[in-house]
Amino acid sequence: MTNVQARYAFMQYYVEKEYSGYGCHADDFLSNVNKAVLADDADEDFYGMMCFKNAVLVKAKKEIFQWSKRFVSQHVGFRCFDFQQAAALCQELLKHSYSMQGCQGLLPDMTWQRRSVPDTGFTMRVFQPNETMQIYNYLDKDEWHMCHPSGNTALTIAAFDGDRIVGMSSAGKWTEILWPLDAEVLPAYRNNGIAAALTTEITNMLLDKGVIPFATGAWSNNASRTTLFKCGYYPAWSAMGSCDSEWALRML
Repeated sequence: MTNVQARYAFMQYYVEKEYSGYGCHADDFLSNVNKAVLADDADEDFYGMMCFKNAVLVKAKKEIFQWSKRFVSQHVGFRCFDFQQAAALCQELLKHSYSMQGCQGLLPDMTWQRRSVPDTGFTMRVFQPNETMQIYNYLDKDEWHMCHPSGNTALTIAAFDGDRIVGMSSAGKWTEILWPLDAEVLPAYRNNGIAAALTTEITNMLLDKGVIPFATGAWSNNASRTTLFKCGYYPAWSAMGSCDSEWALRML
């Protein structure tokens, strides 16, 4: 599979999941013209915007739809995510009691020469779906913030220090070929190459299965992005959406 094919598969999935019934197509992301569609009353999202390469695709409720059309018509696709534009979007959302949230998505570079898993000095173990709940025998769940394996986890690789799990990378299963990744290492064990080793191993395993692994994270999480870059991932899309402003304040 090529980079273009992998990215297009994700674009197709996103359009089918978020824009079904709105007359949108994956090719809208490859256009040179941004597109805004009116979200119906039953749609859970007040506002959402995504860009893979050229154009942005926006879905907005009626209260902010006309503003959104003007907003995306004034900027080249990816420029809608620049600081100034993001500030304008946040200000407009706040008028309707919403705040803004965003992330960047990364896909594996299919031209990357896959590396063997580096030796970190820690034992690694693979947990298959039917073994997922066994993981909790080896960890204190209160120590973990990102990785919480569940019945929906399709694959987990853990790094052990003795009988204790000190790092994990897990994959869910959105579709037969699109699996999101999470990775986390306990603070005392960071900077030992564990995250890179786990990410390399799980990426190699999924690509061998014909699966496209992907990751999402905050633009500010440089540690996570650096690890993913080391493992052959590249920034493939940007996304912004709305969230309840009171909820956002409670998260502070």
